[in-house]
Amino acid sequence: MTNLLMIILHDLSHMPEILDAWKKIGVPGVTILNSVGGFQATELMRRRGLGSFLKMFEEVRSDQRTLFSLIDDTDLLEQAISEADRIVKGFDSPRSGILFTMPIGQVLGLQKWGSKKPQDSFDESESEPEDQSMSNLLQWLEDDIDSKYGEGARIDWSKKRAVEISEIIGRSNQIPILVRMDQALQEVLDAFTSNRDACLACVVNKESRLMGIINTQSLAEMMFIPVMPEEYIDDPQGYEQALTYADPSKIQVAAEIMGEPLFVHPDDKLENAFHIMKEHNLPGLPVVDKYYHVTGFVSLLDLMSACFLTSS
Repeated sequence: MTNLLMIILHDLSHMPEILDAWKKIGVPGVTILNSVGGFQATELMRRRGLGSFLKMFEEVRSDQRTLFSLIDDTDLLEQAISEADRIVKGFDSPRSGILFTMPIGQVLGLQKWGSKKPQDSFDESESEPEDQSMSNLLQWLEDDIDSKYGEGARIDWSKKRAVEISEIIGRSNQIPILVRMDQALQEVLDAFTSNRDACLACVVNKESRLMGIINTQSLAEMMFIPVMPEEYIDDPQGYEQALTYADPSKIQVAAEIMGEPLFVHPDDKLENAFHIMKEHNLPGLPVVDKYYHVTGFVSLLDLMSACFLTSS
């Protein structure tokens, strides 16, 4: 069955990322319409008269767009919804917009992208300079190791680097911490203390999709600001934070301190996970399915065990 996927998007900064994500997974053509909320239109007509309605989009700068696409693949539809939900940090968040679908009857002229994803047809020359530079550095390093320690000094790590995350988490018993975006920080702390082996909390929305991550360091900083403000007020940003979080009537929630939703998929390689952990100085990563539901957790210790333990 063909479905109409429609988003009334309130924050235009998310639109490029949504369009890029949809293109990568193979969503057919997307139509974008300029749109204005009904209350805004009513207020404009009240102040300027009915004649202003026809020129509304010329005179009113709208920060709202309507995106829609016709999709006849149920799995692709769910992926497209998941991508958009992830990018806006959950459609249950304030000013995120509205997403809905509608079943459609007959459709003529629906573009077919086929089985090949659009991202597969890229210009390889665009990635050559960086790849070539890294290749040169690795070659120089290998030459230096050979000349300094002998040709037998280098170990072929290619098999270890290519181990899939699904295999690694299959050996681990780590249970990820899941907290909702609207949960108070005290509840987040309770979740950490009940699972002291966990190094990150996975923040999910009402659809149980990963929206962000919280490490113990960021949680501690947020909770300690009103307790020891002198540690934070030596710069303007810290001073404002101390003033804001000292408000006893305000309940701080997980969404306010969560970081970027970094993750790996089960079929990603060990080297991909290590690159993300190293780049962002993280002790581990959530493992998600293609709908961004958290299915597991892989730690830096898990990666080391997969590489260096003789039983691996």
